[in-house]
Amino acid sequence: MIYDCKTFLATPKSDLFILPTGDGMLIGFQGGLEQPISLAIELHARLQKYNQLVLDTEKIATRIGCNVGHIFVVKDLFDNINLWGPGAILARRVMDLGNENQILFPSTMITDLFEVSNKYENIIHPIHNFTIKHDGELLVYSVYGKDFGNKVSPTNSRQTNIITTQNPNSSYKKIIFNIHIKDFEKPNLIAYERIYDFANSSREPVYTMDVEIMTHTKTDVQDLSIMVFDENNKELEITKILSTEFSKKITIKLNRPVFRGSDQRLVKVTYVKNEQSNFFQHQFLTKTDNFELNFITRHNFPNKQPNFFFIDKNNNKTLVRESKKISKGMSYVTTWKINDKIYLNDIIRLEY
Repeated sequence: MIYDCKTFLATPKSDLFILPTGDGMLIGFQGGLEQPISLAIELHARLQKYNQLVLDTEKIATRIGCNVGHIFVVKDLFDNINLWGPGAILARRVMDLGNENQILFPSTMITDLFEVSNKYENIIHPIHNFTIKHDGELLVYSVYGKDFGNKVSPTNSRQTNIITTQNPNSSYKKIIFNIHIKDFEKPNLIAYERIYDFANSSREPVYTMDVEIMTHTKTDVQDLSIMVFDENNKELEITKILSTEFSKKITIKLNRPVFRGSDQRLVKVTYVKNEQSNFFQHQFLTKTDNFELNFITRHNFPNKQPNFFFIDKNNNKTLVRESKKISKGMSYVTTWKINDKIYLNDIIRLEY
């Protein structure tokens, strides 16, 4: 079936390396970065059609792992041709992380694919960081669409566990949450935006930043469509994802280091979620000098009086009065501000 795929047929034999491995095979392409993903998608589409026509006992399931790297042609002890090298080794380790019908890629290859074409952004989704052999750690992406891949995240014991910590070298001057209800028919489609105004409080430069997104319902990280931008609205790279059913911790690579005394450095995190409940709650895992929440709804939103509460670490709950409410186009923007310092484990809650 692989030999009939257009990608395979269009590749010159001199650019192909093929090694059967029992119930699978290693295929290496010398010519291009896009050939592995194209072949994987095409093979899955063919397998899907095949599996619809046969009995369950005759259906074929696959796992595919891809990577880019060096491959060497060597001879084994019996003078047989073999393929070996870091490109093949990591592809196998990535494949071993997957479940049935999953197409998995390491983050290093995804970065290159995104530079080649924007078309891959809709089918390639980050999953989680995994521990691989020799205590290495790898951010893995899943490729899926209508006729290929498997949307369900791999269930693998090698997922790196979340350790909730605050950024030790960063301090926040202000944190802003913008909550925009796009569609209030349940489940509510809500767009979230977080803006972090931060500074470096240590003598060492800061190169990365950690942000944790908590949800009160079970959510896969790829369903949140998380994106990150800097103060110039330039997209930033997510280098690490630690995910549980209710918490997603991402590590963001800053476009340039933040030195002590630097100001006007912003990080904006956006994501979307379908919410079943009419409330939003957030527990702070870092301190901030100021906090602002903007709640954006259409004029016909049924609840005209949302309530905003501040809950300190001693569980004292205080109703916060809105700072302002303005009409902006077809929407209302309701704003609450907390100008006193917010500490670790304080909570804010919006009910609407």
